[in-house]
Amino acid sequence: MLDKRYKTLIVLSKTQSFTKTAEQLFITQPAVSQQINSLEDELQLQLVIREHGKITLTSAGINLAKFAKQTELESQKVIESLQTSAEHLKMGCTLSLSSTILPKFIQQLSTRTNVVTTKINNTQHILQNIRDGKVDFGLIEGNFNKDEFDSFLVQKENFIGVSHDIIDTTSIDRLFEQTLLIRETGSGSRNIFENWLATQNYRTSDFQNVIEIASPSAIIEFLKQNSGISFMYESLVIDELKLGQLKKLDLPGFHVEHPINLVFLKNSYFKDTYREIVDAV
Repeated sequence: MLDKRYKTLIVLSKTQSFTKTAEQLFITQPAVSQQINSLEDELQLQLVIREHGKITLTSAGINLAKFAKQTELESQKVIESLQTSAEHLKMGCTLSLSSTILPKFIQQLSTRTNVVTTKINNTQHILQNIRDGKVDFGLIEGNFNKDEFDSFLVQKENFIGVSHDIIDTTSIDRLFEQTLLIRETGSGSRNIFENWLATQNYRTSDFQNVIEIASPSAIIEFLKQNSGISFMYESLVIDELKLGQLKKLDLPGFHVEHPINLVFLKNSYFKDTYREIVDAV
């Protein structure tokens, strides 16, 4: 549905090269230049700066390319839904939420759509999947750019510290004697903990020993059998806490409640659909 000039601009914003854009679109380099010039003339905007054989997009060019990309992705989805008379929703979800909140969403979505596709990864990967159109929306607990994404609050979750044994938490300094198990960079859970540490003027590197594990369930299983501490959503370890397999850290000044959001591209055509999904869960 998009004018081919906008499609060319989308590719150009990625490649930052007329030559590479021409190669990807199977057209000539002069044709790429002509299309961009035509778009600039029509809109009365400078989209590209050409200097010393290199190009950079202006702020107008960057914003227009983002808008064009979103329009292309969503127009394809509209056409698909009209052709099949059914929704095909692609959902992303962070690892921390995959065993708690995700099942409720899959159950709800299965009543309104024939196909549900789910990708599970950390917060930064899910946000990039939304940008690339690989998923329509994501369930995330991490931070996101509100100028780029819109969201609906799903619920708030208690974020707590847990350990295998009862340990002295009268001072945060005593924590650094413990082995810290933490998620990988890009994880929303890690981001929450690191932000809290920063408010206390500390970093994860202050711990004597840090073990990085990508899977929340693997961290939980490790802690059930070994000494160490970690920080995660209380809902992930509610059974382990009840059974006494893990202990909740009573750390002075640590009271963190974090929002869980359904996140999607700003100004999405499907905003009302996402609101209906959240309201129904």
